[in-house]
Amino acid sequence: MKNILTNKIAKLLAICSVMTAISCTEDWTEMNINPNQPSVVPASNIFGAGLTVVAGQLFGERIGIYYTGTWSGHLAASGAGDYEFRVDINNGQWDNLFRGMAYFEDARINAIREGNNNLAAVSLIMKAYTAQQVSDMWGDIPYSEAFKLGTENILNPAFDSHEKVYTQILSELAEANTMLTAGAGTIGVGDFMFAGDITKWKKFANSIRLRVAMRMSNVAPQAAATVISQILGNPATFPVFETNADNAYLKWPGIATNNIEPWRARLGVPTNKQDQYRTNHDLISRLVEMEDPRLPIYADKNQNGFYNGYRMGIGQSGFPLNNNQNLSHIGNRFGYDDRGFSPFMHAAQVWFIKAEAFERGLVAGGNAREAYERGITISMLDNGIPHADIDKYLQKTGVAWGSGTTPNLEKIRLQNWISLYKQSVEAWAENRRTDVPKLVNVSNDYAANHNRPPFRMAYPANEIAFNESYPNTVKQVDIFYGDKLWWDTRQGVY
Repeated sequence: MKNILTNKIAKLLAICSVMTAISCTEDWTEMNINPNQPSVVPASNIFGAGLTVVAGQLFGERIGIYYTGTWSGHLAASGAGDYEFRVDINNGQWDNLFRGMAYFEDARINAIREGNNNLAAVSLIMKAYTAQQVSDMWGDIPYSEAFKLGTENILNPAFDSHEKVYTQILSELAEANTMLTAGAGTIGVGDFMFAGDITKWKKFANSIRLRVAMRMSNVAPQAAATVISQILGNPATFPVFETNADNAYLKWPGIATNNIEPWRARLGVPTNKQDQYRTNHDLISRLVEMEDPRLPIYADKNQNGFYNGYRMGIGQSGFPLNNNQNLSHIGNRFGYDDRGFSPFMHAAQVWFIKAEAFERGLVAGGNAREAYERGITISMLDNGIPHADIDKYLQKTGVAWGSGTTPNLEKIRLQNWISLYKQSVEAWAENRRTDVPKLVNVSNDYAANHNRPPFRMAYPANEIAFNESYPNTVKQVDIFYGDKLWWDTRQGVY
């Protein structure tokens, strides 16, 4: 254990040296065109910097807890449970995610120069992963022309449609899967996720492809089915996540202030829980109703000894159960562990994707019930739930396959949403795709005008002001709401 920790510290110090080198310029593009830079910073270090930047932004306070955490129905902020638009924060989160993608692209180019195909492949995987998250938040984004100032002198990259971004992502992930082979180079010290395990990276690439395909399955069912069939039909060539040992979790060292897991860094210590960020009624009420054994892992009982999440809607600021004493905190595993984790993706979701694909007939064969129950089991095991409790839960009316009045497809989607706790961007996206569960109690500020949480993030002011290719036809309503994304086919939502 001591050697493992020492190695993590050494890796982290290597990344710190990268960040120091980068901080010498205020403009990332200046470094990107510096002909000396590739010989100064190894590609693996740049890759590791990208991982930490993206993890810190996607799974940090603002996006992970306040914004998409609230819109997903998982979390909320007591006393400030409304949506907000702050120019500096909105600029920063866009810039950081694109900075992360720039790191991955730079690492890919440098890895190719170093003759390291495996490092080039995982850099491509992470760029594609980040692009999906960004496009699922904003919709159309600069992608095919992005990061090409130094190579093609593109200063104002065009915005690609959400559909085009998805098409490119699927292509990049397929290419990366092919590139990853034994003996084609080591990933190096920057691989904080899988410690150089090529098989796990292949599984990650194909698991993301499954997720992308399922996300677009309502609007492009044939294209989605083709991708899903290819992957599930040839597991030797296209392996995917199967167990929690495969999970794409970045585990933080927790040895210094800057290296503590981001939620813990904001929320404080578990012995003195006072922060305004709490759990959401839409999640907690369902876990209570279903007697879900993950409840005490996801949340704490409030000061009065029961579980209660923040209620959105008209009058929320004056609702007695919405005060701090009555609200459940985020559970220790997710919010109060110095060495906690940032969950890029887990195996449970792959099983739920399989279950939905089988249940909807997107692919031939397959046992939807088996995949559904496996998804629940994997999620439970990830949260330390004993097998006996899992077996009992699987027999509950409303959870058991074919039980109650809830259709099996809705059961699959609900369990997927529950399993995505702390993957707030993903949970928000799945809710927009499926409308499961229905989140009708939106913020007090918008409850009279909208019947669902926001559809997308607002574009940052800097992008609007400085990118001459920004599409001025973009529709923005009530700051965040905008219009629905490409794959959002829900009817009657506004």
